[in-house]
Amino acid sequence: MLELKRMFKDYRRLLPFLTPHLGIFLLATGCMLASTLLKGVSLGMLVPLVDVVLLNRPIALPSWLPGGLASWLKGWADLAPLPKLHTVVVGVVILFVLKNLALYFQTYWMNDVALRFLRDIRDGLYRKYQELSLDFFSGERTGELVSRITYDVSVLQNALTEGATDLVYQTAQVVVFTAMILAIDWKLALVVLVLLPAIGYPIVQIGRVLKKLGFVVQERMADLNSRIIETCQGIRILKAFTAEAAEAARFAKINLAYYKANLSTVKRREALGGITELIGVAGGLFVLEVGGREVLSGQLSPGTFILFLGALLSLTQPFKRLSRIHAVNQQALTAASRVGQILDAEPAVEEPPGAAALAPFKKELRFEGVGFAYPRGRAVLDGVDLTVKAGEVVAIVGASGAGKTTLVSLVPRFYDPTRGKVTIDGVDLRRVSLKSLRSQIGLVTQEPFLFHDTVRANIAFGSPGAALEKVVRAAEAANADRFIRRLPQGYDSLVGELGGRLSGGERQRIAIARAVLKDPPILILDEATSQLDSESEALVQEALTRLMRGRTALVIAHRLSTIRHADRIVVIDGGRIAEAGRHDHLIQSSELYRRLYELQVAP
Repeated sequence: MLELKRMFKDYRRLLPFLTPHLGIFLLATGCMLASTLLKGVSLGMLVPLVDVVLLNRPIALPSWLPGGLASWLKGWADLAPLPKLHTVVVGVVILFVLKNLALYFQTYWMNDVALRFLRDIRDGLYRKYQELSLDFFSGERTGELVSRITYDVSVLQNALTEGATDLVYQTAQVVVFTAMILAIDWKLALVVLVLLPAIGYPIVQIGRVLKKLGFVVQERMADLNSRIIETCQGIRILKAFTAEAAEAARFAKINLAYYKANLSTVKRREALGGITELIGVAGGLFVLEVGGREVLSGQLSPGTFILFLGALLSLTQPFKRLSRIHAVNQQALTAASRVGQILDAEPAVEEPPGAAALAPFKKELRFEGVGFAYPRGRAVLDGVDLTVKAGEVVAIVGASGAGKTTLVSLVPRFYDPTRGKVTIDGVDLRRVSLKSLRSQIGLVTQEPFLFHDTVRANIAFGSPGAALEKVVRAAEAANADRFIRRLPQGYDSLVGELGGRLSGGERQRIAIARAVLKDPPILILDEATSQLDSESEALVQEALTRLMRGRTALVIAHRLSTIRHADRIVVIDGGRIAEAGRHDHLIQSSELYRRLYELQVAP
């Protein structure tokens, strides 16, 4: 019962993705039922074909059958042999054409539903990834997240195209063919009913194992994705340390584990189908023995018995397919559970209902008694009080791990403080819409992220639809126009994945141009020059100085020489503000700042 509740919960979470396509699903279901009935009628043609056309003898049917059916079948005796054969042939051809048309539309519409379902779930997962807060991504492997949106969703598609189709289609065949054998000889039909529990037991037992194996298979696929992504991202380091053989061995080990998990699944799934078919064949042979005696005694005509045997054997394939459905369903349950975990995840940073738009920034940005600790981690910030006036450039310095990046990450609400609040012009940022807040903030990070797109598209990323003239002016302000024009296609040149076709300084200047084009009143610069050579640093620093002019800026600086002219320098130590002032003041009064500065300028 608990398992059924869990199964219902996992599938119920995905029903909204299927509901919009219910009409097409019902059309496909109608075609399944039609093709099943036509298949039953086609099989029923064996009776007149054998008894009337080939043997020219009366049809022996159970006396309790409906009179109309018995009269229709026996009416074949009034026809001459040749017309009878001709009529049967034509009738069979028509039935098969109609049945195959129904099968075609059944398959087409069911695949259409499955592909729509697949598309909508992936869209939903992708949107969910963008809604979730940064703390979620810090606790998940990239390969795991990729696996949820690729492999797991594909398993669900298979469950719909194969599982749902067979559940309706094969069940309908079981009903039709069971009704036929019950109508012909209910005593023999009881043999089938006795065999059902024998078929069901191995299905349930092996199905439980398959569900557990489903988790293992999907976890191994996530491991593969993670390894591939990490290898592609770290290919330079891998080659620099000549670690190709070691990485290949690691991948082979993970790939082998995935192979073994898949093979275990195949072994049990196929064994399930074989066991089901064996039981069905054993029952068929028993029926052949008993039914053959009834034919010899004249209780059944040969055609009627062949129909009974054909209907009984026709039950074998549906039961075999239904046993596979159980296996597919167990894998789908695992995938549904894993997809549901993402869809049900709640972002740590949320907008309140009816959040108001933040008015344009005018006066001050303030941190009031701010404390912050990551989930299951130590406190990073503890009682930070800081006011940044409009138009002020405030540099934030401190040792690694002091809490600098965490502090500035609270401004665009990448995280929310666990204590205290952050306000803009007196308004708590937790009360305003995220879009209105982040539209007023520009961000340039230590590792500029560029999309695999053109230079123009990357600069205009935060300003879609910007005219080329504006893009060029932003690039000029960022000292980027000159090198962009030297690229093969200029502003239409592709930058490569993560900007891999550009140097570090070029990537950084495009990121600055992106911030210039956005034209935000508040800037966050997170160690934007820490990894550049001297020439690139000079160009980037000049662009940053131009960008900060007339704006409010929070600058995290690794190289303290770059922030000597900041309006104020805030020294963070152990999550607290240790000192604040201009460079000349701090170099005299702050031992911590002086030590940090001397470590960088010492020969």
